[in-house]
Amino acid sequence: MVNKLILLICILLLPFIFTLDSSNSSASASMKTPAVGLAAAEAGNIALLDGMVAMAPASYSKPLILKRQVRSSVLNFAHPDTLPYLSFDPAMLNAMYEQANYLRRPDVKKYPVKGISKAEMLKTVELLQQCQILQPDALLDRFDFYQVKTDLKNDKNDQVRITGYYTPIIQASRTRTNEYTVPILRRPEHVPSPAAITAGALEGKGLELAWLRSKKELANAQLQGSCWVEYPDGKREHFGFGGSVKGHGGKYVFFTKVDEKVLGAGYFPLTAGYSVAVDPRFIPLGATLLAELPDMDPSGNLKGYTYRILFAQDRGGAILTTKRLDLYSGIGQKGLQEAWKINGFGRLWLLLPKQ
Repeated sequence: MVNKLILLICILLLPFIFTLDSSNSSASASMKTPAVGLAAAEAGNIALLDGMVAMAPASYSKPLILKRQVRSSVLNFAHPDTLPYLSFDPAMLNAMYEQANYLRRPDVKKYPVKGISKAEMLKTVELLQQCQILQPDALLDRFDFYQVKTDLKNDKNDQVRITGYYTPIIQASRTRTNEYTVPILRRPEHVPSPAAITAGALEGKGLELAWLRSKKELANAQLQGSCWVEYPDGKREHFGFGGSVKGHGGKYVFFTKVDEKVLGAGYFPLTAGYSVAVDPRFIPLGATLLAELPDMDPSGNLKGYTYRILFAQDRGGAILTTKRLDLYSGIGQKGLQEAWKINGFGRLWLLLPKQ
């Protein structure tokens, strides 16, 4: 800055010096002096600029955002070709609330599935909660969509079979009677094969939680993964999934007494119409999904599709790989009627925050 100031002063004084010294024998020397000063100033200015360049910070390149390393055999980066307006309702808000609570738990793995982090799944829910209207532009602006891949080849490739499940209410007895002869069992310390259990290997072990009227009712409770039992005095108890054993004779499901909430995978209070069971080896618990739900008529014919945001909050023994998705439909007869309506094929996308 000082050298620049000297240079400017020299340039302004140069005409005045020429006038004063034009008749002086030392004029040539006087004229040379500013020239020398000018040269020195220029040299100093160049040196200053060189110093400024030397002192300047090195250029910085913005780091590249790495593409998510999701499992390509399971997820394909692809936005839906159809994305209508979606609406919030109290049930959906409740499902989102439970989803966020689960993803804030310290015991949830940071990366439950390759390429999908707990932090990003939580961010997905938070972004949804900030949306007042689920219009297509808002969803496309906020999220990346990954279509779930399957090897089911039907009218549209990579459609998932979507079914419904519910919590049955079954008449039961606290003790064995002539009418109630089939036990609901809790899991023992040493578990025999399913065939041995069916043959009575666990009789007299004190493992009976309640007694049912038929093996068909027990099989339905085992298929659904939980049940309510209602005793002759009108009181009810809720039994949840208590473990299973596979082997000779197929599979046998045990139960355990739980509280009044219907819990998925032992973590989530399930929300009818929004909680889904997945295979967590491929789609992690806590994932947010967009589903193309088949709309069936009473005869089982496809009328069209509806779109809905769903939440992966449960798992089931019959839900293997990505070929099937089970939508929780509620409790009792109403839940059963809703579950009957859901049996068809539709596409499925997993949502994550836009990169």
